[in-house]
Amino acid sequence: MKFVDPAHLDLDALRRFRREARLTARLDHPGVPVVYDIGEDKGRPYVVLQKIEGITLTDMVAEQGPLPIGWAASIGAQISAVLLAARRIDLVHRDLKPSNVMLDTSGATKVLDFGLAVIRDDERYSRITQSGQSPGTVGYMAPEQIRSEPADHRTDLYGLGATLFYILTGHAPFGDGATMTTVWRQLEGPAPHPSQLRPEIPAVVDDLVRSLLAIAPRDRLATAAEVYRVLAPLAQDLPPLPGVFTEAAEAVQAYAAIVGRVPPRALAPSTPAGPPPPLDPAQLVAEAEHLEATGKYRAAARQWRHLAHEHAHLHGEDDTTVFDFRVRAARAHLPLGEHDRALRQFTTLLESRIRSHGPEDARAGTLRREIANLHGDQLTSAHDDPFWVAEHPR
Repeated sequence: MKFVDPAHLDLDALRRFRREARLTARLDHPGVPVVYDIGEDKGRPYVVLQKIEGITLTDMVAEQGPLPIGWAASIGAQISAVLLAARRIDLVHRDLKPSNVMLDTSGATKVLDFGLAVIRDDERYSRITQSGQSPGTVGYMAPEQIRSEPADHRTDLYGLGATLFYILTGHAPFGDGATMTTVWRQLEGPAPHPSQLRPEIPAVVDDLVRSLLAIAPRDRLATAAEVYRVLAPLAQDLPPLPGVFTEAAEAVQAYAAIVGRVPPRALAPSTPAGPPPPLDPAQLVAEAEHLEATGKYRAAARQWRHLAHEHAHLHGEDDTTVFDFRVRAARAHLPLGEHDRALRQFTTLLESRIRSHGPEDARAGTLRREIANLHGDQLTSAHDDPFWVAEHPR
């Protein structure tokens, strides 16, 4: 469980805390900790996260030195898979570095700390409001971050390249010296070759890391899928890492081995194809309603969320039909007894609706009453909610 420190319980802290929890929850991937709950206890906001038993890459290198090539490739390929999932929702982590990546006791890699992450073109997640806050970590944040230019998925590829350099060599790519010296090296380039510090690094890995550390985003590899294709074949015959893994690893590895047999369509080379057949929203709505009518509420919730996602892609997140689909997805959890989950989704939708359509909007009013009925009493005005106040300072 993660709390906001009472000593720093101000509006900015509340806003950043809430924002990080929401971003982490949106990225549904086994390489990211699960968010189980978000709430408040005695005035202290909290988030309940999956507990990760493992070690950060920083600590691992400090204990074991530069990692074997196979393990570096395994970790890099797993991070690439997380970045593929992030790109699907236009999320950019912006602080990818060894201390924000853990290797758990099964050998799985987990990407942590989404406190600086953004979702492009989504104002709910696009601002860091604390004055003077760094947009990343010197030595690992991309040159475009240093210059306060827009970040995209290639920004995280730079952080991945710097992380790979560190776990392969035991050193940060631009040295551990004074901050301004490191920044100058990053901006002026060129990036060093990791093979200069470790000659046995394969040429394909050496070239990959140097490409990821290119100053201009256009000069880096285009996608995390390309990084995965280079690294995955090298993640073979992994040697033991003393003190890292437990016997519990066997269960996770057995599960992952079968999942790994599923054809990776998203990573396969693209081939020319005709446009996909158009969706029939009416048919999809009918399917969702049929699932509800037959008591398959969880499947119905997934269908409503799918409808919302597809409609938002075409018409924007503020479209009223998108809102209606998301409300129906939240309602589908009520017959399952998941009232807290439904309430959290209702509250998020209400805040979003008020932001986009104003407090007098009819649908906002209907949802406000629905929330009040679930609470069993009159809903306090959204403006009295500390998270609402945190995200809407006067």
